[in-house]
Amino acid sequence: MSQEVRFSRLEPDLRKAELIEATLTCLKRHGFQGASIRKISAEAGVSVGLISHHYSGKDELVAEAYRAITGRVMNLLREAMEQAAPDPRQRLSAFFRASFCAELLDPRLLDAWLAFWGAVKTAEAINQAHEHSYAEYRNELASLLSQVAGEQGWEEFDADLAAISLSALLDGLWLESGLNPGTFSPQQGVQICEAWVEGLLASGGRGFIRPTQGC
Repeated sequence: MSQEVRFSRLEPDLRKAELIEATLTCLKRHGFQGASIRKISAEAGVSVGLISHHYSGKDELVAEAYRAITGRVMNLLREAMEQAAPDPRQRLSAFFRASFCAELLDPRLLDAWLAFWGAVKTAEAINQAHEHSYAEYRNELASLLSQVAGEQGWEEFDADLAAISLSALLDGLWLESGLNPGTFSPQQGVQICEAWVEGLLASGGRGFIRPTQGC
């Protein structure tokens, strides 16, 4: 039995999952520009026509892979928080530790992210996937920070703005760790994020208070 026949009989969800894995492999190996539908089909062991049956083109397939990766990341982060105590401060700490776990610091994941980011401004489908995933990530942080602010009694605290700041810190640390792993350890990455939160607490959240509207 040929590989294509075997593949065509798979359940649709499993078939798409294998196509996504083949897409990720090609992105890591060839980058966005070099990862053609033909190369992806060869990696998956299927015909180009079978891919066209599920996706309108490479942009849509890469966008689907982007959503799959971000879904895995968010599930990992949420599982870590669920295992922590209900206290929002401790859930933030769990979020930080998970952000610097071995799975998320895998160099192969960095290769895929770099390919995704390089395609964000060139393909609308990928840009939409990026905006959705970034909003989901940022909203998770904003929810935690809002709960911390509530416990502290901070009025007019702008949790969304604080989440942008914290997510930028996390993204920068993650990227630096991927490009130069010897710069700091995962434990130090967590320490830096914890220091950000401690600084926020010490300041009473003043750096992210919504400005008073004028008359």
